[in-house]
Amino acid sequence: MSDHEFDRDVTMDTLSVLTTHEPDQNRVARTRARCHEALSKRTRRSPASMPALRPDWRRALEPAIVGGLCAVYLFEVLSRALRLYRF
Repeated sequence: MSDHEFDRDVTMDTLSVLTTHEPDQNRVARTRARCHEALSKRTRRSPASMPALRPDWRRALEPAIVGGLCAVYLFEVLSRALRLYRF
């Protein structure tokens, strides 16, 4: 493309017409107020209403299972790479 082709480019003319879309200030204020209200409700909750912690065995078992699956995946990737390069 030469420099003169950009002068006649329809796409660039179309893009120059587009405007920036931003929400109006009333909507921004309402959204911000709702977010602040939701956050204040969350901090006012009593500890009794919060969900109970998982049992200790589950907190230890889940990372072990994920780690085991990652090890299996890594072993499979390495074995396929070795087969691919014929080592």
